[in-house]
Amino acid sequence: MTHVKVCGIKSADMARQARLAGADFLGIVMTASPRQVSWESARGIVEALPDVPIIAVGMDVDEKWLQAILELSVWGVQLHGGTPERWIDMVHRAGRRAIATILDEAADIVLLDNRRPGRGEPWEWRKPKFLRPIWLAGGLSPHNVHEVVRALGPDGVDVSTGVERNGEKDPQLIRDFIQEVRRVDN
Repeated sequence: MTHVKVCGIKSADMARQARLAGADFLGIVMTASPRQVSWESARGIVEALPDVPIIAVGMDVDEKWLQAILELSVWGVQLHGGTPERWIDMVHRAGRRAIATILDEAADIVLLDNRRPGRGEPWEWRKPKFLRPIWLAGGLSPHNVHEVVRALGPDGVDVSTGVERNGEKDPQLIRDFIQEVRRVDN
């Protein structure tokens, strides 16, 4: 089964809707982005859905940021760009999963994305042979995810912009996206 992560969740209500639509994982963006949530909102989302695997997402973070994130009860941490030295070890010591955006054997999952994540821009998706699960992101939508999953067979896909209308998550687009992934799985 191909895992589906809906990223850029900004409220507990949208988190519930995405989960009901079939999302396996939810992402909350914790650094500068149109989808960034406050620490208070992030805590509220995590506490409202304690049994849902939520991934905190950050870009160009320092060790202080990472330590603060690890105080939240998130399932995992996904970092883009500059990262603290040995961040994966820090995440693992806290009992969380590490989602790297480069091929790193210490990571639990490797998410391959466009060089400029969060903009919904397609790129030349690929799934290299690697020891860890590979998730694909970047420009995926209900219109193209079927073909990407069928052609490349990633372990997971991650969507944000591709399930938005006017900058907000659209429950119908989330359902359509997940339905297209499941159509290939079945």
